[in-house]
Amino acid sequence: MHRSLTDSLESWQADGTLHENSLRLTEWLAVDLTAYLLQQLGNRARVEQWLRDFGDQVSRAQQHDHPAGPTAIVILSLIAAAELGAQPRETVGAERLAQIAVPYLRYLRDGHEVEDAREVALTFALWAGAQLAGLLQHDAERIAVYLTARDNAHAKR
Repeated sequence: MHRSLTDSLESWQADGTLHENSLRLTEWLAVDLTAYLLQQLGNRARVEQWLRDFGDQVSRAQQHDHPAGPTAIVILSLIAAAELGAQPRETVGAERLAQIAVPYLRYLRDGHEVEDAREVALTFALWAGAQLAGLLQHDAERIAVYLTARDNAHAKR
């Protein structure tokens, strides 16, 4: 996954589309994670509590100079607020993308854009993977079936 993601990010950088495409990837991963959380936790209040608790854990654990986790929590909070109805539904789409662009683009350092974009994407993939595994009771076959169905549905769009 690391090599494939890096190849995609480097390709986007060469094409001059790294910021836009990696931002859309980040949004997609955050929306998936929010959906998994809602399915697993059941309601908006529990998701919001999870975000507060997990955000605190991430902030305490990631004290190095340039941690991806706190930025991912900010982005996830913005996505969750829109997806769970705490913000007007109009914030979905371009406006929501503009909201998450601020913390996301602020996180990307000059000369380290690929590395930083990769860290945010891997952070979301790690969190989403853990939530999906829990949601599907850590059953590898169920997870594979779900991912195949999701990928097929996405390809048909």
